[in-house]
Amino acid sequence: MRWKVTDHEVLEYIRRANLDAFWDRSPNTVSSNLSDAWRMEKMGERLGLGAMAPAIGPFPLKDECGMRFAIAILERSLAPGQNEEFVQWGTFRKTRSTVTNISQAGVEGLSDSIGAYERKKLWISKVATHSFWFSRFMSGLHKRVGELRKQDEPLSIDVVHAAARILEVEWARAKTKHQKKRIAEMGVWFVAGFCSGLRGEEMILIERAGTINSLAHLEDSEPWFKFVVSGPTKGSQLSGSKFAIPIVGTTSGTHLEPGKWIKRLGGILTDEKCQSGRLFSRRLNPPRLYEFEEDFFRVLSKVQATTEFIGKEVEVTDDYGISRSSRRGISTHARNMGVSDELLHVFNRWRREMQGSGGLANLDMADTYSKLDTLVPMLLNFTRPQ
Repeated sequence: MRWKVTDHEVLEYIRRANLDAFWDRSPNTVSSNLSDAWRMEKMGERLGLGAMAPAIGPFPLKDECGMRFAIAILERSLAPGQNEEFVQWGTFRKTRSTVTNISQAGVEGLSDSIGAYERKKLWISKVATHSFWFSRFMSGLHKRVGELRKQDEPLSIDVVHAAARILEVEWARAKTKHQKKRIAEMGVWFVAGFCSGLRGEEMILIERAGTINSLAHLEDSEPWFKFVVSGPTKGSQLSGSKFAIPIVGTTSGTHLEPGKWIKRLGGILTDEKCQSGRLFSRRLNPPRLYEFEEDFFRVLSKVQATTEFIGKEVEVTDDYGISRSSRRGISTHARNMGVSDELLHVFNRWRREMQGSGGLANLDMADTYSKLDTLVPMLLNFTRPQ
């Protein structure tokens, strides 16, 4: 298919890109620069020094500043968005990264150089998207369009308890093993997921075998189990790393029962032939987060319909999210229950380990000489008072 090219449309994009680059600086800065420039030129004329400002042109008759790529970004910014009329800055700015990666992988990247001092490295890139003009353009564009960040509504402890009661009724009424598995998964997701503080994309990384093996600790004097998180988590692409998140069987604060739900799900999963893979499973392998959204929102909709914990004016599927709602809820609830900042620091240590560069954990001295396995009693103090 051949597109009809019009110079007018291209010129409109060029004008818009130049205006964005101009207004990377505030109007006051531009006005001040103009005043200083006039003053400097008058001084040069009075003293016979001629023009004071350096030559601005002529410009080469080719695109050296990355105007083509700027047009591509502007065109991407006009695409329809999911929650707003147009896509957000965080979406269309990725076009710059795409162009940069392609350029550096090709012949343009061959002229790049590197400066290094000890272990510090600084790349000096000649790719157009790293030019001075392009940086001004991106900054000015960001200022013009702004950025709307839509945060998931946090799950309150009341909503989690209401969800647990609804799932308890569904469990009693379920007839088939498939139905019980889906219900038990949501029970673990809402209750144990809330206690663990895991994000949605981290929940689907929970390992089946390691987690189910830990259910033996539910028979201890103080019952507990652990979520074994396996694979790349946020901030890390190092596969194969595993972290255990210990969770009490029953919380002492509001008496959530994560142990009951994980035991139910574990009982169903142990009857299956395959004992490897992920704790949460659907049709795809590995599972995708969106596969669990239908059940997640179904439960929340029932909470909204039967309680006052979610207002009737709330659009559940828009305001809540399977990815962050649980995580945001436990962060607030933990502080309400008196969990100290030090304990929060220790509990979130595994994320800092996953974010360490070069396989090295980004930890302070005390954490460096503490093994996660030996911190289980302390880590249980995070979920115990919930």
